[in-house]
Amino acid sequence: MKYTKFEKARLLGSRALQISDGAFATVESEEKSSGVIAMNEFKQGKLPLKVKKPLKEQDNI
Repeated sequence: MKYTKFEKARLLGSRALQISDGAFATVESEEKSSGVIAMNEFKQGKLPLKVKKPLKEQDNI
């Protein structure tokens, strides 16, 4: 799925906060930084978060 830069920033920030609060990482990493771990999860497609996008309404003619 293609994310906007704003969605990506929100996902990575939220996940980094979860990891720093003690959530388990979904990837193996030697990194200590929760931000780097969240980025690795994102790159590998293992981020356990989803973005809800509203469907665009089509005008009935």
